[in-house]
Amino acid sequence: MATNGNPQIRVKSYFAKCVTDAMEVALRELGPDALLLDSRPSPPEARHLGPLEVIFGETSENSRGALPPPSVSTLEIDALCRKVDDIRSLLVRTTASTPYGGARARPVQQVLIDAGLTAALADEIDEAVYLQIRARTESGNPRHEIVQDVEPQLVLRTTLDNLNARIQIRPELGKITALVGPPGSGKTSALVKLAIREGLMKNRPVKLLSADTFRIAASEQLRIYAAILGVPYQVAESCSALAQAMDAAPAGCLLLIDTPGLSPALLEGPGADLAAFFRKRQDIDVQLVLTATTQSRDMEKATNRFAAFRPSASIFTRLDETDSLATLFCEVVRNKMPVSYLCDGQIIPEDLESATKERITEGLVLHLLSVLTPVSE
Repeated sequence: MATNGNPQIRVKSYFAKCVTDAMEVALRELGPDALLLDSRPSPPEARHLGPLEVIFGETSENSRGALPPPSVSTLEIDALCRKVDDIRSLLVRTTASTPYGGARARPVQQVLIDAGLTAALADEIDEAVYLQIRARTESGNPRHEIVQDVEPQLVLRTTLDNLNARIQIRPELGKITALVGPPGSGKTSALVKLAIREGLMKNRPVKLLSADTFRIAASEQLRIYAAILGVPYQVAESCSALAQAMDAAPAGCLLLIDTPGLSPALLEGPGADLAAFFRKRQDIDVQLVLTATTQSRDMEKATNRFAAFRPSASIFTRLDETDSLATLFCEVVRNKMPVSYLCDGQIIPEDLESATKERITEGLVLHLLSVLTPVSE
C-alpha cells in the first residue's frame, strides 16, 4: 500500500576512478532506481579507495510505492525517437561516404558527422561552406569540381569560420553569480575554481553562499573550501535568508552562490521557489553547469528544465572525460546560450579556462585535411 509521506532516500557513496565506473556498481547494488546525487574528490582518508567519491540515493520501498509509475507510452516514444535519430545519422553517413570523385561528395558533412554532430546540423554547415567557397572563388562549377579544385586549407578555414560563427562566448561573471545544474554536474568545484580565478587572483574580495540544504552535509564541502581559501561563507536555508545575505555583502565583493543539484522532481517542488526567486532578482547572474559527457538528448532536456532560472551563460565540466565536444557544440547552437568557462579536470584552480570558440570547434574538424587530401591530388 502506498504511503502519503515524503519519500525517504538512503544515501550511499561509491569510490571509483570515474563516474561511469561508480554508476555500474551502483546499478548492480541499488538497482535501476539509483539516483546520482553528487560527485566530488575523495577525502584524504578514503583516497586509497578511488580518487572520486560519487554519491547515490535510493528511495525506500515504501516511498517507491507512492511514486506514480512511468508512462509506458512516453518511454516507447522516447526509444522510438532515439532509433529514428540513429537511422537518420546512418543514412546521412552513408551518403557522405560516397567516393570523393562522385557528384555527391560532401567531405565536410562526413567529417562533422564522424565527429558526433547531428546529421541535420552537419548537412546545414556543409551546405553553408560550399556556398561560401563557391561565392569566394566565383565558380559556377558543380560541387564535386569545386571541392576538387579548392585548396584544402581554404575548406578547413571556411568550415572553422562557419562553426565559430554559430556559437557565442562570454567568459565573465556578474557581481552576484549563482551556479545551477543537475546533480553531479560539478557546480561546487567550478564555483571554487571561479572564486580563486576571478576573485582571489584578481585581489577581489569573495564570499561564498550555499543554498543547498537538500542533501546530507551538502554544504560541508563548500565550508571546508571557504576555510582553506580564507573567505567568508554562509548557508542560506531559505530564499529570504539568501536575499538578506546578498544585500549585506560588501560593495565590490564577488558573491558566488552554490545551489543544490536539482532533479526533475525537485525542480517542480522546492526548486521552483528558488527559480522564482532568481527570476525576481535581476542582479543575479545565473549560469548553468552541464557536463560535456552528457548524451545529447539528456543535455537538451536539462537545458530546457533549467530555463526556469533564466541562465545567461553556460559552464561545461569534465571535458577531460570525452574525446569530442560535438554534443556540447550542438546544444550551444540549439539554445543559443553563450559559453563562459570550461573545466577539464578536478584540480583546483588549474583545470578551469575561459571559453574560446577555437577550444570548442577545432576538435570537430581534426580529420578534415586528411579527408580532403585525396580530393586535391
